[in-house]
Amino acid sequence: MNIIKKYWGVLHRVRALHVSYNILHLKRLSKNKKLYEEYGVSSSVVGSISHKKISKPSKEKPWLDRDNGMETMQKDSRFNGFSTEMRNQLLNWHEKGYIILKGFVPSDLCDKINADFDAKVQSGEVSYDYTASRVMNLYRNSDAVRKVINNPELIALLSFILNKRVVPFQTIDFKYGSQQNTHSDSIHMTTEPLGYLLAIWVALEDLTPGCGLLHYYPGSNKLPYVMGEDFENDNGVFTVGDNFYENYEKKISEVIREKGLKKEIFAAKKGDLLIWHANLLHGGEKRSDEATRKSLVCHYYTNEGDVINYHEITQRPTVFHKPVPIED
Repeated sequence: MNIIKKYWGVLHRVRALHVSYNILHLKRLSKNKKLYEEYGVSSSVVGSISHKKISKPSKEKPWLDRDNGMETMQKDSRFNGFSTEMRNQLLNWHEKGYIILKGFVPSDLCDKINADFDAKVQSGEVSYDYTASRVMNLYRNSDAVRKVINNPELIALLSFILNKRVVPFQTIDFKYGSQQNTHSDSIHMTTEPLGYLLAIWVALEDLTPGCGLLHYYPGSNKLPYVMGEDFENDNGVFTVGDNFYENYEKKISEVIREKGLKKEIFAAKKGDLLIWHANLLHGGEKRSDEATRKSLVCHYYTNEGDVINYHEITQRPTVFHKPVPIED
């Protein structure tokens, strides 16, 4: 398993490995058959899927992305249950594409996540992935992580934003800044209809400028989604093209220049939580020193059975795993 993690940067391009994995999880993927018929996907539920293969794409948008979204939201009885500050942030969701909850995660819970990270890496229970800066899905081994991502108040807010019940799908725990180039999460975790994904980012310590701070481009959520057919790639029958992501990043850079987007830096304090839209462009600043950037990311899909969940970059259908309960 550790060998797979180490070389996943290469192995994830091999379609035969995808299909083998999908066959092992056929029972979980079989629910997609009806959705594939609805959206005109001719592939088998264990085969490759991409935006280009969706011949009857939906025109539906999440309710807050629609032209009358803000008006509709204010008429919803749940809206008045939020604080004044939260209502103001929700009213700016469509224009900005993000919400900041300062000090949302208690300091002692941040410390517990960091302690779990260090202890479980040291014991070999979990390991860094091929980037050598992060651990994937620590939630399976850490009750503290599960407490954050399953927080009832947070789940209620995220579910309100999409007007569908959300479930945590994946966590990423960072020790160091990712330095990842600007991107939209929808190239990695994609939905049909588009937009039914949310992400949170939690600072697990006070962050310094040299650690590779998170950046984002307010309003970029309103731009057209950039999918695989929107830039040159060399995808083949047997592998996902090795220049796919490089060309995607070049396309995103072009979009930023053409639209004149302005970057903002999230100089977060310990416990601050950022929620962002499925299409908000974001990334990591370059690290200028060896400072850590301890942080937690969780991606949430909707899981009501009416949305196809897949991964545009690797063209794999999403496999949902059984949630790990929180210990009493």
